[in-house]
Amino acid sequence: MLAALRPRLARMKLRHAACRAAIFSGESMQMENAGLDCLTERHLLLFGTIIQWFARYELLMQDVMATVAGCDSASVMLLTRSLDFSRKRQALLDLLRHRSIPLDRYDRINEHLMVPHALTPLRNDIAHSAWVPGPAANSIQPDWILDLPPSVTPLRGEEFIERAEDQIAYSLEDFSEVVESLVANYERLSDYLREVGLVRG
Repeated sequence: MLAALRPRLARMKLRHAACRAAIFSGESMQMENAGLDCLTERHLLLFGTIIQWFARYELLMQDVMATVAGCDSASVMLLTRSLDFSRKRQALLDLLRHRSIPLDRYDRINEHLMVPHALTPLRNDIAHSAWVPGPAANSIQPDWILDLPPSVTPLRGEEFIERAEDQIAYSLEDFSEVVESLVANYERLSDYLREVGLVRG
């Protein structure tokens, strides 16, 4: 299996070296030279925005955990800092069950957290994958979709989140819709948590 991965690793090393050379030379990053020719500044802006909204969800979940546990947020952050989004979400849901939060509140919080949870594979691809042109015009997709050896099944955390066929390639409009969905859902969730007293302030 290692032999099958070597060509991909070599390509990734070349891309990484090109990116480092462009950054450290002080030149403006040319997408072709950096091996990112399918990515525009708009793609990179949307990638960063999506990652930051996931970070906001994680902070919000940690605030809820602190409120429910009756401790300060810093303590919860220290305890959960090594957990990814999915594990923080599961820790929060387990704590809500343990503290016997009313079922309607539990269900409402879980429902809101399903929005970012369903987008976790995309978030992980943004953070960990190179991107290449997709099959449709003006679309891009993670590089591993083309290069993945058939014997390897990609897992995302403890739970595998099934991907719909149309979620393999994304347009700029798709990424914009993801951001809008994350923002609107976060606002509804944070409003609800304040309303029921599960976040301070």
